[in-house]
Amino acid sequence: MATYALVSQYVQDVKELDSYLTGSPITLTGSTLSLSQIAAIALYPPSSSSSNSVKIQLTDDEHVKAKVSASRAVIEGKVAAGISVYGVSTGFGGSADTRTDDPVALGAALLQHQHAGVILPTYAPSASTAIPTLSSFDSNAFPSPAPLSDPFTSTTMPPPWTRGALLVRANSLMRGHSGVRWELVQKMAELINKGVTPVVPMRGSVSSSGDLSSLSYIAATLIGNPAIRAWVPLPHPSSAISSTFSTPLSTEISSPRSSPELSPFSASTPLPPSADTLNLPTDTLKVDNYGSYALLPAPQALQVAGITPLPLSSKEHLGILNGTAFSAALSALVVRGARGVSVLGAVLTSMSVEAMLGARGSFDPFVSEARPHIGQPYQNWTLSQHSYSLRTAPQWLGPQFEDLANAAQVVTTEVNSTTDNPLIEPPSASNNWAGQVHHAGNFQALALTNAMDHVRLSLAHIGKLMFVQLTEIMNPAMNRGLFPNLAGGEVGLDFAFKGVDIAAASYMGELNALGGMNVGVGNVSAEMHNQSVNSLALISARYTLTALEVSTLLAASHLLVICQALDLRALGEELSEALPGLIRSSLLDAFPSFADNTITTSLVAAIIPALTETLDRTTTLETKVRMYKVASACVVPLVTALSTSQVQDVELGALPVFISSVAGGLVNKLTELRCAYLDVQPFAVRGASLSAEETEVAWRGPAPASKYLAPRTRALYEFVRVTLGVRMHGAGNLRGDVFGMREGLEGLDGTIGNGISVICEAIRDGRIGRVVVGMLEGVEGL
Repeated sequence: MATYALVSQYVQDVKELDSYLTGSPITLTGSTLSLSQIAAIALYPPSSSSSNSVKIQLTDDEHVKAKVSASRAVIEGKVAAGISVYGVSTGFGGSADTRTDDPVALGAALLQHQHAGVILPTYAPSASTAIPTLSSFDSNAFPSPAPLSDPFTSTTMPPPWTRGALLVRANSLMRGHSGVRWELVQKMAELINKGVTPVVPMRGSVSSSGDLSSLSYIAATLIGNPAIRAWVPLPHPSSAISSTFSTPLSTEISSPRSSPELSPFSASTPLPPSADTLNLPTDTLKVDNYGSYALLPAPQALQVAGITPLPLSSKEHLGILNGTAFSAALSALVVRGARGVSVLGAVLTSMSVEAMLGARGSFDPFVSEARPHIGQPYQNWTLSQHSYSLRTAPQWLGPQFEDLANAAQVVTTEVNSTTDNPLIEPPSASNNWAGQVHHAGNFQALALTNAMDHVRLSLAHIGKLMFVQLTEIMNPAMNRGLFPNLAGGEVGLDFAFKGVDIAAASYMGELNALGGMNVGVGNVSAEMHNQSVNSLALISARYTLTALEVSTLLAASHLLVICQALDLRALGEELSEALPGLIRSSLLDAFPSFADNTITTSLVAAIIPALTETLDRTTTLETKVRMYKVASACVVPLVTALSTSQVQDVELGALPVFISSVAGGLVNKLTELRCAYLDVQPFAVRGASLSAEETEVAWRGPAPASKYLAPRTRALYEFVRVTLGVRMHGAGNLRGDVFGMREGLEGLDGTIGNGISVICEAIRDGRIGRVVVGMLEGVEGL
């Protein structure tokens, strides 16, 4: 089944990535590159502050090297014989009718015209090419306006995209179909291992003849073009250089274990010169705010890393550019993340059902056997409930699992493919041992576009399920007795997750727009109408990344809402457990003649259903008003039970005493439980009576609902509450000391959004993924 295939792939992926982060090497072979290997290289760059580095090594398989050498020999033979070859002696694309006998100059001209991307703020390698700014025209010029978005990060690709593309392109070139030297593959691997990461424009690729413009910046860095800049880890960062620039390349996050610091240098490699010895102008050196990476012109970046530039030979410029590496790398990172969100969505569905008091029936294997779509899970590790968002979750998630599993396969195939033009077939019996040049279209990346369009739609569908579950859990008309907005304190002064409800609607609105977008059909003609159809795969992958990020926000919000709901459900369970004793005590207070335990027990049993039903229906009322109404609802079943019992001469005038006793007992018990769950002492409760000072309540701990949860879902709940330290909401509302409620408050509780942010980080950095994998251990079929 696609469901088990996708979940199994996810579990394997998480474990494989962890193996690389703990020292297992990554070996490139040209045909075995995995999504987790791309993630390890892209997301965990080297730094100068640690010796723990995720590195790649090239295969020592002589057959692989021989294929590369053989394809290179075909190109060299054609050049020596004066035979015209596209991209070696001809122009490119619509200019292929031009000719030259200087293939290296031709390659330089290729890079030149592809360096058309926009990177802000403007940069010039020398004073003679400096671009004037507004203030340089006139000393009395108007001031420059503040940008609406960060100029650099909004116009350049995040470094992980580029590191992933470097890896994918190196893997493709070593397949022996590109006519390049083995030395070029080695040089690209050296850039990866030493952390040199070219700055690449965000936009400009139509992903038709590959990601030409994007890859041209990698080629330019390899040859040391001073007009191109690159990030590089500094072996000895200069403390004298001010921190004037930041970058997402740093791995410094809230959990050191989840994202270890890495280093590009091995013990056997002599340290290259420090930035202090380069004598660079201060306006060209940008150091990130952790002091480990500098943004330098390519020649200096290579020098700092101890890398010698590699002059490219015939066909190699085109060999680097003519591929889908950026589209494929970003697609790999995105589909991997989407797979995690889909599995998390299933887990959140399970937890939602627990919070909504569901039953197992809708997930019986018979249901899926009767409608045997390969993606539809019966999920014998979850529960179900009557709401469509829960009852039809297998039918809703199943198609998404199918599409995501297919997309992962498409991307995996792409990163282990040759996407050049022309393709160089090494000499073999099939071509009379002469080698052959094939002019074709493997660079057209529509397979990736289709995959990303489908992933984006799947993320929107998964998000829809999470959004509806979230809103239903918070709605007192649907959540079966939980407080409105999941308030932990008094409902009139605690609106708890109402803001999260609204924010979730904004996330869902954005996901709807992204999911309904079909990038692949929006292509336009380019390059003299030579590229008459364009895949736009990189654009589709970018939008899908946005959908993934929004989905992550929604998932984090949903998870925190579920944890609050589980706490309130556990609190309600404890209140229910106390009801028989509370009613018995109130009966004896009002009717001392009810000494017969059998009679009292029967009366309690008669009253409980009406009391419970009214409790569930009155959660929107202030506590004292609510509990009086609940106690009043006990009168009819009590009188009815008395009329059919053997009790004689009952003084019904004592009913007000009974009502008052029940109401007071319920108020006290609910307050006690709120204090126990929120770690608030009764005397600190807003409006507490003087008698409350005599009462102490023991805190139930950070995870009070644990004992009521299934073992698998308990793990994720406890991770949020205990490991991440995101506590149940409502303590400030119960005490009445939310910042701004009165003067003199310190406001140290943070915000609800802070808690969601902590969870969001744990999803992004893989910690929650590891918890989910642990939850899935031992599940049948995985």
